[in-house]
Amino acid sequence: MLEVRDVDVTIDGVRILEDVDLTVHNGEIVGILGPSGSGKSTLLRAIAGIIEPTSGSILWDGEDVTRVPTHLRQFGLMFQGFALFPHLTVGENIGFGLQGKEAGATVDEALDWVGMTGFAERKIDDLSGGERQRVALARTLAPEPRLVMLDEPLGALDRHLRERLVGETRELLRQRGATAIVVTHDRDEAAEMSDRLALMREGHIVQTGTVSEMLTDPADDWVTSFLG
Repeated sequence: MLEVRDVDVTIDGVRILEDVDLTVHNGEIVGILGPSGSGKSTLLRAIAGIIEPTSGSILWDGEDVTRVPTHLRQFGLMFQGFALFPHLTVGENIGFGLQGKEAGATVDEALDWVGMTGFAERKIDDLSGGERQRVALARTLAPEPRLVMLDEPLGALDRHLRERLVGETRELLRQRGATAIVVTHDRDEAAEMSDRLALMREGHIVQTGTVSEMLTDPADDWVTSFLG
């Protein structure tokens, strides 16, 4: 279980996150929803260890990991825009960072998870947008991270493709039993992919719950306006 407690992040004198609290239970998919500039991606990077909180703490199963280096947290982060290596093959992208004799088998298994068996030798430049999204997701899931974090996982794709892949992504996370955080600015995408939402505004989490719960009992008028 992930616990974010009273996290603040200040960068170059600008307070980007303020007193953020968030809990993600094992096996739960939580969507972080909010307008651009609300602090969603910064929160994800603080959880991943890319950005160090100015104050507050981040715990996994009760252990404080706030100062634990990124590579030791066993968290997986899929960056917005996929961040694939164009000079590497599909298999090499997925296997990047994997170690041991079983790395090749892990790559093949991950490709199977995303419906891309036989694509290991393909070049990234030869893939469609949807295929690149699946490769990036496979690379994130291949090491079997304790926590999966997806930053605008469908944001680089056109609307038609996003509508098709949102269900596929959720189903894959479910099949893998993943504990996951999905950052998005799209309400419908967040609602379909997540069990529960955390709604952000100006560096704060304003409210958590399902869309229905927040519309029935909104924290303030802005929640109703943003979700309505």
